[in-house]
Amino acid sequence: MKILILTLLPFILFAQSHILVDSTQANFIKGRYGVYFEIDPIRTFGGKFIVPTACLNDVDLVQAKSKLLQVNQVNVGIKPLPSIGQSVYKDSLYTSENGVVKCRQTHSRTIYPPNQTPALFSFFRENSDTLSWIENEEVKVGWKRVYLRITYICLQSHQTLSTWTPDVTPALWQREGGGAACPDWVQPTGAHDAYAKDACVTFNGKEYLSNIDANVWSPTVYPAGWRLK
Repeated sequence: MKILILTLLPFILFAQSHILVDSTQANFIKGRYGVYFEIDPIRTFGGKFIVPTACLNDVDLVQAKSKLLQVNQVNVGIKPLPSIGQSVYKDSLYTSENGVVKCRQTHSRTIYPPNQTPALFSFFRENSDTLSWIENEEVKVGWKRVYLRITYICLQSHQTLSTWTPDVTPALWQREGGGAACPDWVQPTGAHDAYAKDACVTFNGKEYLSNIDANVWSPTVYPAGWRLK
């Protein structure tokens, strides 16, 4: 997920509003400006996108200003992440140095940023079949994510982690379409990568579907847990 524009702006700017644009406008202003700065609008409410209003006044984005001024601006307010020690609330959205984040549980702000506390925060994006896979995002069964130019379907809801990429977690993701539609069975190491009900695997040359959730056994060890596809 490219959120460079958010990570490079001073934190004080996050108390300001955001510009709400549609997909056509988002594609118009999206792009690299200079060597280090890039605008990649964040997908959010109802198919809309947002960029910080502060981009208009950022000296490093002067090349982007003319494009930003051409869009029909509708400002929306997303609260900045409260200071350390203040309360944040479950399911609320906040702007942070890491982008737009969703609070996973009510708590008092710690000294650690959201990208280092995945148990407390996840990145917020409205679901779309064309989104790239990123870490620290809550994904649901049936959602699609693109990883290394391949589209994968989520097999069980989870919080993505850097070590659980779709290509190495067949219990969590299934490749869409042809080729490895049913990936080879891999021995799960715990609850996080156990196979969900109806997960498809290839085992000893045959394709099987899991009959149960949290399936950690192979078709030969626990035949009742699987059925031929």
